[in-house]
Amino acid sequence: MRPLHWTKNGVLFAALVFDHRLFELDPLVRTVVAVIVFCALSSGIYLFNDVRDAERDRLHPIKRQRAVAAGTLSRATALAMAAALIGAGLVVAYVVRPEFLFVAASYVGLMVLYSLSLKQWVLVDVLAIAAGFVLRAAAGAVAIGVEISPWLLVCTMLLALLLGFGKRRHELLTLRGRAARHRANLGAYTARLLDQLIGT
Repeated sequence: MRPLHWTKNGVLFAALVFDHRLFELDPLVRTVVAVIVFCALSSGIYLFNDVRDAERDRLHPIKRQRAVAAGTLSRATALAMAAALIGAGLVVAYVVRPEFLFVAASYVGLMVLYSLSLKQWVLVDVLAIAAGFVLRAAAGAVAIGVEISPWLLVCTMLLALLLGFGKRRHELLTLRGRAARHRANLGAYTARLLDQLIGT
């Protein structure tokens, strides 16, 4: 479930902070619950992704320690947990605000599509990850019913692209000749291309 990655969902607090509503009880509670919802949704997606990638993860020096790849968690249990987390998350999302459910469901749809196919496409893979961060930022605004700032979306997208291309560069250099075996599209990336993208 990768609890260390739950910090990514802190992006949902951006709208609350920039709209100067951090100390208002109702928006604060809605945002905290929204963050918990996204922690559940992202955990469910991670479990689903780990089942899909178990064989390839065993080729990675760090990812081989993930529960499904290491064999300490069965595929059936992981999928059942993923379904339960995503289902519960979407139900609570509706309670927060019906519009929030729409954004949360869009995030789940995008991430499932990423796990199934988008991660295999050069550049599209990182754009999909960045779009996931943008949906998080938008979800924070929708959860408390405030207007979504274009600057919030643009800055979130650019920061997510920076992190995404940085991660691809790290994978490429860590795995070296085995990179394409772990993730097919890594064979199309080069350190020089990624350096240019990160610089941009």
